[in-house]
Amino acid sequence: MKLCVIHINAEKGSEPYTNLINGIFNKIKNPSTEIVHRFARLKRASDTIFSYPYYINSLDVVHRFAEASEEGFDGSMVACCGDPGVIQGRSLSQVPVVGPFAAAMHLACGYGHKFGVVTVIDRPWLEACDSIVTANGLQSRCVGIRGIGISSAEAFTRGFVEPKFVADEIERQSRILVEQGANSIVIGSAGMSCIASVAGLKQIEDLGVPIFDSLSVGLKTLEMRVQLTKLGGYPATSRTGLTEMFKPEDAGRVRALFQN
Repeated sequence: MKLCVIHINAEKGSEPYTNLINGIFNKIKNPSTEIVHRFARLKRASDTIFSYPYYINSLDVVHRFAEASEEGFDGSMVACCGDPGVIQGRSLSQVPVVGPFAAAMHLACGYGHKFGVVTVIDRPWLEACDSIVTANGLQSRCVGIRGIGISSAEAFTRGFVEPKFVADEIERQSRILVEQGANSIVIGSAGMSCIASVAGLKQIEDLGVPIFDSLSVGLKTLEMRVQLTKLGGYPATSRTGLTEMFKPEDAGRVRALFQN
C-alpha cells in the first residue's frame, strides 16, 4: 500500500525530522508499505502551539489530504498530534484519513480503564490536547494531561541529540499519571513521540504500563484502516454527518471564492 504522511510545516528545514520519522516508521510498517511525505507551508512548526497559525495551517493540511486522495494514495495521516484538518480532510478524501492523537487515545482505552496524556509544557498546547480529548468523547477515560518539566525549545533541540534526557522526564510525568489512576499513557506531541521511540521508551518497565508513541500508532492504524477498506469492504469513513463527501467540483468552486 502507498501511504501519504502530511507534515504541518514546510519541507525545507524539515529534512532531519522527516528522516527521524522515516527511521521509526521503517521499523514498524508492513514490508510492502510505501510512505511518501507531503508538507504544508508553515515555516516554523513551533507556531502551531498557537491557535491562529494552527487554524490557518490546518487548511493547508486539508488540501494535502484531498490531493493524496486524487493522486491515488491508499490512505493518509497527519504527522501532528493536534490532528489538524482530519475531519475536514475525510469529507474530501476517498481513502482513509487518520489523526495520530485520536488513534492513540482510542487504542489506549483498549489497554485499560483510564489513560493519561504527557505532552509539552506550553499552556496553549495543553489546552489544545484537552479540547481534542473532549472532541473524541474521552473525558471520562482520561485522568489528566501533564506537561514535561522541560521547555519546548530545549526538548526539541537537546532532546533530539540526547533523547534519554526527554524520555526520562516523559516517564517521570507518566508515573504521576499512573498514581492518579492511568493504566496507559499517550504522548500528545509528535516531536516527543519521536524522541520516546528513539530512546526506546515503550512502557514503564516495573509497572507494565504502556507509553504510546502517537505517530507509530497512527501509522499502524492507517495500515489497518486501508486493509479494512480494501479487503473488508468497509467505506473509508462514514458518509453521514460531518464526513459526508463534498464533491471535488464543489470543493474547487468554494476554494476559488477564497483565492486572492
